[in-house]
Amino acid sequence: MTKVITTINEDILSKKICFIPTMGAIHEGHLSLVDLGKETNLNTLVSIFLNRKQFNNTEDFINYPSQLEQDIQILESSGVDYIFLPEESYIYPSQGVPTVLPGKVGGILEGLSRPGHFEGVLTVVNRLFDLVQPSHAVFGKKDAQQLFLIKNMINEFDLNIKIIEGEIFRDENGLALSSRNKHLSPAAKLNASNIFSNLLYVANEINSGKDFKESVELGSNLINQNEIKLDYLDLVDEENFKYPNKYSRKLKLVIAAYVEDIRLIDNIDIKI
Repeated sequence: MTKVITTINEDILSKKICFIPTMGAIHEGHLSLVDLGKETNLNTLVSIFLNRKQFNNTEDFINYPSQLEQDIQILESSGVDYIFLPEESYIYPSQGVPTVLPGKVGGILEGLSRPGHFEGVLTVVNRLFDLVQPSHAVFGKKDAQQLFLIKNMINEFDLNIKIIEGEIFRDENGLALSSRNKHLSPAAKLNASNIFSNLLYVANEINSGKDFKESVELGSNLINQNEIKLDYLDLVDEENFKYPNKYSRKLKLVIAAYVEDIRLIDNIDIKI
């Protein structure tokens, strides 16, 4: 039976935990992460905490989808062991918590477009790790730069936590599932599927031996022909999140764009 908790007690700390952190507005993508967590045969703990520190735009924080009662019902039906609903004062007590800086990689792409975002993400994830003390944690690959930085933080702080990476969950048209998709009209959701189509096109160009920069530039031009406002489309080396060089073999094509003023991100892996 699922237990809904607001604090972490000694009983929970005595158990082996697989941790799945979320900001709520649970969808099938989240549930695919829960399924991965359950495969560990550990106690699964899902947190729902809307972390204002990672929002560089107050309006975005206020408008972020919230459906707590529905989320609890969905997670209970999924069979998780614990649903962790901490208050902000519990996550960020008056004495403060250590701020985690993301370094150079945190200042490009999403970090450049959303100043302070990754500092907020790493700070809250580190705090949640400290509270929950999990042996495993599950994160989705859709937030590729975030995942890279969290893995870096775990290595830097020598945390004994195994990261399980969940594949991107897409709808029937290829649109990566996101809580923000709830704000899109049906027509906009269909249009937003062009984001994934564009990634596939650019990946095919690169796999055909085309120049990296020319392929990305062509993809940028194509995406702008739709009612999509492109923030960035770029190629990085999966190993270090820097622009690829001649030795790079595992590439990641990353994109951020706005559809109906809703920010959407996606990525695709390319092996050469």
